[in-house]
Amino acid sequence: MTGTLATPAAFAEPATLPTLQTATGGSPTVVLLVFAALFVAVVLSLYLARRLYDGYRDSGGRRRLLLGVGLVLVTTVPILLRLLLSNVPGTDPTVRSLAVTASQLVGLLVVLGVIYDRR
Repeated sequence: MTGTLATPAAFAEPATLPTLQTATGGSPTVVLLVFAALFVAVVLSLYLARRLYDGYRDSGGRRRLLLGVGLVLVTTVPILLRLLLSNVPGTDPTVRSLAVTASQLVGLLVVLGVIYDRR
């Protein structure tokens, strides 16, 4: 009997795997400048928040403390959330965006509360 063995369809051709996503970052100088700028932004916002906290501690004015909290929520927290959540595997970009936007919104509401507080 001259015949060939029949091969199942699954073994007929090698399976192709989906390609993994790759990301390119551009020149190392640009990447370094971006991280330096983010670092400076975080340091400046924390410095301003510290100054506001010192003013709160000296005078006891609650408005300065809340202004510092609002400033940190608008500037520092979103930067840190973007950096942290983009490096956590499996984090949905929608969740990251929602967390950053929520922090900024709460911070702006705190700052507006300080501005329009009549006490």
